[in-house]
Amino acid sequence: MDKSVRIMFKEFTILTREAQRNFSLLPPIRTVGFLPNKKERIVRTFDTCNFSFILQGEGEYLFRGKRYEVKAPCMLIQWPDEPMSYGADAAWTEMYFIYPGETFPIWQNAGLLSPSDPVRKMSNVNRVIDRALSLYDLLHQPGWNGDRVDSLCYDLLLETWLEEQSQCLENTFIPAIRKKIEDSIGTDMDCRALAKEFNMSLSTFRRYWKRYHGDKTFMDYRNDYFLMKSCRLLAETDLAVKEIADRLHFADPFYFSRKFTLLCGMTPIMYRKKYQTM
Repeated sequence: MDKSVRIMFKEFTILTREAQRNFSLLPPIRTVGFLPNKKERIVRTFDTCNFSFILQGEGEYLFRGKRYEVKAPCMLIQWPDEPMSYGADAAWTEMYFIYPGETFPIWQNAGLLSPSDPVRKMSNVNRVIDRALSLYDLLHQPGWNGDRVDSLCYDLLLETWLEEQSQCLENTFIPAIRKKIEDSIGTDMDCRALAKEFNMSLSTFRRYWKRYHGDKTFMDYRNDYFLMKSCRLLAETDLAVKEIADRLHFADPFYFSRKFTLLCGMTPIMYRKKYQTM
């Protein structure tokens, strides 16, 4: 069960701008709030930079004449001097934090706040909730430190960006890797070398591959593609077995035949006699 349906916190809002801080590495948080059953619709123009994490529920965000669907898990962004309207259809679970308005250029220049994208989807809500609960627990401890609060909030923002970038990498690299596999199905291919070619570690490659292909391994994909192409060429053309092996980049047609027989359970000639449609 996803953690987003089990999250438990009480309504809680705290001003953090006057908290003790020993460093000035990160912009100071002004306010942090937790709203487990928010029903109020917000219609206003802010003078601050706000990030609202919608962890349960759904609703809408109206901005510059456009309606954006809000469906948990996602993050809403608000910034100074723009009229905005947003709220839940019934009620939603929200955690938010507020920065001073003068921090707007910092977030915008860093790419963490984009006025063209006021609703940011979160594909891995569990990591966000872990950090949100850490922030909630910290603020209920006596003598909490402002630097820790700033760090946890920044980590929450960064998490949404990193997940977005990971998805971009996955959508960009995995199809390219898959095409490379398909174009060289008859040659030896080392998984580690392939990951290096695409500037990824082996563990990152495996993680993206699993997201894209589930339980189908790298070798499973190669074998399935080999069988699909081989069977089609055998059944739909009159190419000789050696010519089919050449098309699939097999230097040795006997190796092609052995691999086909092992995976298919019959020789290429037997398969052709049984299934050829020409």
